[in-house]
Amino acid sequence: MTQSKDNPEKSRELISEENMKDLLTKQLEVVGSGGAFVWAIFFLCVTPNILNGFHVSSYTLLGHLPDDQWCDIPDLQSTNWTLAQKREIASKGLDSGGCTVWDWNYQHLSQMSYEAAVNYTLHLSEFGKPAEVSCKVKGQYEYANPETTFVSDWDLTCERSIQRTSAQVSISLGKFSGSFTFGILADKFGRKTSFTLGAVFFVVGSFFCTFSPWYSLFLAGRFALGAASSGLFYPAFTMIVENICLKHRSWMSIAFSASYPIGMIILAVMGYLIQPWRHLQLALTIPSLLLILNCYLMNESPRWLITNQRYDRVYKILFRQPSHYEIKPAIAASPIVTDKKSLEPEESFSLVDKLKNGPLKSIIELYANSNVRKLIFTSYFMFCVTSLSYYVTALNAANLSVSRYLYIIATGLVDIPSYLVPVIMLRYTGRRITTMFLFLWTGVSLLLVLSVPAGSTTWIVAFAMLGRFGISATYSVVTLYTAELYPTQIRNSALGTCSTFAHVGSISAPYVVDVLGALGWYIPTTICGCCVLVAGLLTLTLPETGTGKLSDNVEETAAAPNPTEQPEKQ
Repeated sequence: MTQSKDNPEKSRELISEENMKDLLTKQLEVVGSGGAFVWAIFFLCVTPNILNGFHVSSYTLLGHLPDDQWCDIPDLQSTNWTLAQKREIASKGLDSGGCTVWDWNYQHLSQMSYEAAVNYTLHLSEFGKPAEVSCKVKGQYEYANPETTFVSDWDLTCERSIQRTSAQVSISLGKFSGSFTFGILADKFGRKTSFTLGAVFFVVGSFFCTFSPWYSLFLAGRFALGAASSGLFYPAFTMIVENICLKHRSWMSIAFSASYPIGMIILAVMGYLIQPWRHLQLALTIPSLLLILNCYLMNESPRWLITNQRYDRVYKILFRQPSHYEIKPAIAASPIVTDKKSLEPEESFSLVDKLKNGPLKSIIELYANSNVRKLIFTSYFMFCVTSLSYYVTALNAANLSVSRYLYIIATGLVDIPSYLVPVIMLRYTGRRITTMFLFLWTGVSLLLVLSVPAGSTTWIVAFAMLGRFGISATYSVVTLYTAELYPTQIRNSALGTCSTFAHVGSISAPYVVDVLGALGWYIPTTICGCCVLVAGLLTLTLPETGTGKLSDNVEETAAAPNPTEQPEKQ
């Protein structure tokens, strides 16, 4: 017996490490089945995902193309012509959206009346039209309601329109980098540590986006927001999967995913009420300060602490009092000296060995074990295809003739009920069958677009949105399924690297729509439909995880699907 540091008058009981693990694991099952512990984890993890819905979708409102754009010619400022007359002279017959103007001698035209200038240009046109030149050669861009978009602040239009797109690409690149980095950090240093670092990135990135005077700093802020969204999402989601019992785990993980479109709906309402883009960005930034409270109230994941042998801290979290146990030291047998070499000091580990057993350990374990390796490559394909299809359907549906505010709300409203389907299916069919069915549903819906004539826009959009409904449901199930496939040791690394491949899909989606869509309107949905069907078939090679048993070590990972294993009722 030894004296407790927290309570010197009370002796600490000796207990074996194995018994301590069993004691803490059983208590985690008790507190994880309901009560304040479960609801605290749920609300502390859900609120950051609503914020992700703010910023990742804010590009549609902050960076929309101006509703009306024209080229303002300084030489015509001295005339008494109306704006419509100036635009008529400069760009009559041009369909460039104000990007180009006719190469007239505007200084000479400014000395005439409007009627004389029209007659003069018509006369010259009879001998040949003048050259079509960029607006920047003769004047500058002007916009209707320029304060509603950052495009007008930095003239991200016409020949610089690709730079406008980089605002959305920077978010995807940030998520690409953050999902990989924060996944490793969460496995190495803890879920709360990774979450806290993500919160710092989120707040700093939000303020960069709000007050940046330069577009490059604005992009840096968007990149930080993308990285932070991964730093918040995966540790938070892992906390739910690891510490909440199977009875609540399924519906809470689905509700967690459904919080993202709630953020989109709130964004659309705020965007409608707050028009200047910097004011809207500030309104989206202020709620991020609530993450400070989340970081203060959130505890570290007990299951992660158990895996890393931090038993006293787990005991205090689960029992709400200091531990009165002390781990019994293992008795090591004295080695028998049989050779002089055994008396020689052991060689120090090389740098490579230190890396293998240190920061790269969880990554190496993803590929070193043959069972895990088969699972991870299938998961990569599933995540990439799911993300690609999700964003392609979003971009294709954006061609609807509705306001951007109504479109974001409609997208959120479509996504929310799509999360209810998996809740019902998971209760009766398990993870594998549910995932396969939703993949097939999405694939068939997207391929049905081929049966619709090109002019039937309503039916094309209807099938595309049906596919989006299916892929949104698939996204939530795939994330839950993947989290359960891998042991605690490498769970966050697996989710992080899977997310990296998901962002390969999200980065590719705009190019699939813009480049391949220009070759044929049906190509993007056809590519996604075929890939999704393949992903559905590959799901059959995965094991069922709806048994309520999560593995902690790589050696416990299932080798192949067991067709006789039935999921537990949830």
